[in-house]
Amino acid sequence: MKIAVLLADLATREFPQRWQTFVTDLFALLAVGDWCEPGADAGANTIGVKICLECLKLITEDCTDSDFNAKISTVRRNDILLGFNEVIHQILPLLFELLSKQYGDLNNAKNTLTQMNQYLASSGRTTAQMSPEERAQYQIQLDKRDAAGAILADELGTIEKFCQSMPLDWMFKVENGVDFVAALLHLLQEDVAKIQVLSVACLQQLALRKLDPDQWFRVISSLPSALFEASQASAKRASERGIDPNCIEMLVEQLDYHRSLSKMGSMLVTCHLAHITADKDVSSGKGPKFEAVSRYLRLLSEMMSHQSGVMCGEQINMWVGLLRDPAIVRINVLSPHLSRVLNAYMTHVVKIRWDDVWDQNHPYSSLIEASWDDDDEYHEWLGNLRSKASQLFRAIGSTEPEIASTAIHLKVRTLLNAHSNGEPRDQLNPENNELTIHSTPCQEFEGVTQPLDNILHGIPSWALDNGSYDEKRTRIRNTIRPLLSELANLIVAWNPNDIWLKFRRTTLLEALKHYWKYDPATLPTGVDSLLMYLSVTDNPPKDRLSEDVVGLRKKSGVSLVAVAKKVPDLLVPWLSQLSERAKSLLSSGGMSPVNEMHLYEFLSCVATAVENPVDRSNFIADVLGSSIRILESPEIQNSIASVEGLLSFLGIAQAASNPASVTDPTFVKKVTKDFEMLFSSLNQLLSVGKRCHEAAKKRPNGGLPLQNLSATVDDTCNFPDEGPVGINELVINDPFVPLWPKYCRPSSK
Repeated sequence: MKIAVLLADLATREFPQRWQTFVTDLFALLAVGDWCEPGADAGANTIGVKICLECLKLITEDCTDSDFNAKISTVRRNDILLGFNEVIHQILPLLFELLSKQYGDLNNAKNTLTQMNQYLASSGRTTAQMSPEERAQYQIQLDKRDAAGAILADELGTIEKFCQSMPLDWMFKVENGVDFVAALLHLLQEDVAKIQVLSVACLQQLALRKLDPDQWFRVISSLPSALFEASQASAKRASERGIDPNCIEMLVEQLDYHRSLSKMGSMLVTCHLAHITADKDVSSGKGPKFEAVSRYLRLLSEMMSHQSGVMCGEQINMWVGLLRDPAIVRINVLSPHLSRVLNAYMTHVVKIRWDDVWDQNHPYSSLIEASWDDDDEYHEWLGNLRSKASQLFRAIGSTEPEIASTAIHLKVRTLLNAHSNGEPRDQLNPENNELTIHSTPCQEFEGVTQPLDNILHGIPSWALDNGSYDEKRTRIRNTIRPLLSELANLIVAWNPNDIWLKFRRTTLLEALKHYWKYDPATLPTGVDSLLMYLSVTDNPPKDRLSEDVVGLRKKSGVSLVAVAKKVPDLLVPWLSQLSERAKSLLSSGGMSPVNEMHLYEFLSCVATAVENPVDRSNFIADVLGSSIRILESPEIQNSIASVEGLLSFLGIAQAASNPASVTDPTFVKKVTKDFEMLFSSLNQLLSVGKRCHEAAKKRPNGGLPLQNLSATVDDTCNFPDEGPVGINELVINDPFVPLWPKYCRPSSK
């Protein structure tokens, strides 16, 4: 469009001072030919309109958009914008008239095509069976429809620039029948030339602007009815084609429209949260404005029932922002919609098995392929969604614990009823006929772990503890407690056989740590299950553990530590049982150093919660008994007594004197065993010591028993470990203290 560029350059140089007839001259191009005439000359007949619209678009970009305005000085840009404001009363009516005429021509052509199709259907024919004369007339109407649609698309491109940068009154002011906002809302019904998507783009630019309350309420009040009419128009088009309005084919065709609509709708709220909190009618929870906001949020929440997860992805920032605003939460405008929101996100955080999409085995394969280019893009999107969804789940659990508890209870119970035994048994491991990580039950349970963990984490203490609260909170607590109690019992009682289902159960048990803080009834059974998984083996047994079993053991150890860190005081009553179970596991000889390390850390976390110093010391000694015996053995003591002894113990001296020894299996096995024995014991010792020290610092006075000290304590000391504090005093709160000089000093020589 070189002519449009030339005219735009002339206008930016001459308008308004020397080219005062710019608007008249520019819009005179609209009168050149009938731009909707069919045939080969249709493109030539529309050139004047295209030049006019492109010229206006270029001038707007050059004078307002930072990407284009570098070539024009600020003074000159201001002159042009002032000139535009002076003549806008001439431009807008002409643009609106063009919009109306083209839309009328488009509808006339579509209606004629519909009548032609009905005539063919009445005679039992299709478009492929038309006569030459009929085909020519049919093509004429197609050309008219496409030409009018193309001009509408061009004009919407220009209007989008006006919506982005020009004064808002240009679009919102209603005068002499000119109402661009109403026109944009009406054009949401039209699917020719992507007019729907372009109309949404214009509305999105308005949503990104700073709308005043009247403008904002006008848009959110009008959108639901406009979208209802657009949905009816879409259903009518589908029925004319003889297909279901909700079929996959229609969903794929309208995906861009639905996605842009979801994005625009969420931005309209995100950019104007202050209008919700500042309006007195909305804050009061009643009145037409409150109803308008509630109806609009219902519309957005219903959009997320779409089978493609991209709708949820576009809206998640909005819902998180709404839930994090305490003023909006108090209004109670969100509660009616949060159940739909929660269910939508719990559905779409479940990973899609991309092999099914490639093989066309997924029921929505074509829709998924249209939503994401490939599995890499999908997994990147899923990672971002899950990251943001954590905040959403936690916020819903915090603000509406009853809704969140009901939803997650129903979700977990449904999954256990459907998949607790591994049904359907797909994607099996051919070696042992067990489920794999890609099996449907495993993926479903993997998807529910994040919502469960974050919802339980977000539920406030008043919803679970035994405090005295008002009637409303008491009623909510009486509803939540039975639900979560049943949920915990369902998870604890579930005893799957497949390794990967055990792995998923481990993650669910770990999530219960937030609930066990208030109701530890199922805590011992849950912890016992995790301890049992530390020694799980393959079925049938193998000489070497499979990667799946190793992964389950590691996850069980990590989960044990996480539970112990959260509720160590609740595990103290079972201290002796835990100690005996730990001795049994350690003496079995089948645990890896990593598993042993997790077990020691778990026990040390429990030990820090023991208040009696003597009991705490005895338990620590019991926990570290095996490691201490190894470090006190003559073999280890001799090896760490000197540098030469340590080098010999680790096989370094032998390798230096006899390089061939490094290939001797017997020698390598012995060195490996010695290395593991020494450093595993030291690592366990240091880990428990670190945990004890951290716990001691959290006790009063930073772990220093000041009540046992003399009055000559130096108060000018900068650090809590300075001053006349001996080991005998420190050992009261940190039973590990005497072991530091005993083992660390010889080993550091």
